[in-house]
Amino acid sequence: MTDQQAPTPAAPAALPAPPARPSRPWLAWLWMERSTIGLPLGLLVFDVLGTWGAYDGGWHAKPSAGVEVRPLDLFAWALVVAGPLALHHRRRAPRIALAVCLATTLGYLLLGYAYGPIFLNALVPVVLIGGMGYRREVWIGSVSFAVGMLFVPTHQHKGQTRTDAVDILSTIGWLLALLILAELFRVLRQRALESAHAHEQEIRAREQEARRQASEERLGIARELHDVLAHSISLIAVQANVALEVMDRRPEQARIALSAIKDASRSALGEVRSVLTVLRGDQAAPRDPAPDLTRLAHLVEMAEAAGLKVALSVVGDLDAVPLAVSQAGYRIVQESLTNVVRHAGAARAWILVESAAGLRLRITDDGRGAPLGFDGTGNGLPGMRERAAALGGELTARPMPGAGFRIDARIPYPEETACPDETA
Repeated sequence: MTDQQAPTPAAPAALPAPPARPSRPWLAWLWMERSTIGLPLGLLVFDVLGTWGAYDGGWHAKPSAGVEVRPLDLFAWALVVAGPLALHHRRRAPRIALAVCLATTLGYLLLGYAYGPIFLNALVPVVLIGGMGYRREVWIGSVSFAVGMLFVPTHQHKGQTRTDAVDILSTIGWLLALLILAELFRVLRQRALESAHAHEQEIRAREQEARRQASEERLGIARELHDVLAHSISLIAVQANVALEVMDRRPEQARIALSAIKDASRSALGEVRSVLTVLRGDQAAPRDPAPDLTRLAHLVEMAEAAGLKVALSVVGDLDAVPLAVSQAGYRIVQESLTNVVRHAGAARAWILVESAAGLRLRITDDGRGAPLGFDGTGNGLPGMRERAAALGGELTARPMPGAGFRIDARIPYPEETACPDETA
């Protein structure tokens, strides 16, 4: 048993570097659009200070055009404050917020109060709510606001002149500016949302890939440890029972059984140490390949040492079997014999190996078989099926009529590898 090498667990696959957080100037626009308190509060402070400054800066004097600026009163301040307050609720009621902002702004201007920054109470909600996708509402509101602007009294300083044509062109300019800004912000917002969504999707995909790889590594480690330990421990258990049975009557046979236990224990410890060394990364993985079908004779010897008579029949050249297929075939035969020794209560087992046009394995025993309806889902059978399926093959396990159990496995050779018998 000491010549059996522990398999080398597959090295963990390197994960891709975590995606960098997208850094774009328009992400600030997305933050501004999502800010429900900061933006309205800033607009409110700016409106109050700017409106007071505009009125205190001389707009209240009666100019030569004969249109006097109306003094600021409580109603004027209510109109100024109403816009930012409505903007605070734009996410819950965007249509109402847009209507309130445009109506209060237009009402403020129609009543002849000092202009100041009041236009922002119309500009900001049009841009933000238009960017949220309410294009029809923004168009209707903007056109209505522009029509209302035609009736706003014009405040002029002495010496200035202004015609109706200028007012109309100015209104059209404001309308176009509002709509262009709203559409621009909508595009920027959509781009920012798509970028943020793509980033989140990439993070989730990477986390799922990490979980999948971790799960595969755990399954691989469990399978390798099972392959390494199951056979040796089964032999130890069988030989220990033999030693207990014959210790008094046939001490020589008990000594042979104890010697087999010692060899199996030493081999198992060495194999486990090799696997753990690779997993800890203390040293490079062993260069010796994992056992393959060329070591079947050794498997037969170990099974016979446990009291099982084994007949091995080989058809074809096992040296010509591709390495991956040969190693998988070895593990299937090893696990099959382990199950026979541990569970079947069999006296004999037959192994048939054919290597022409793909690998075919058949392991049969004369043991108790299995209860009716057994589907072959014991501890070692899933691992055997996985090994065969990983190479494009299949494995079936079923009880024989009357007594016994049979395992059949077929594993094709890789396409680039010629079949051994066909190259002869």
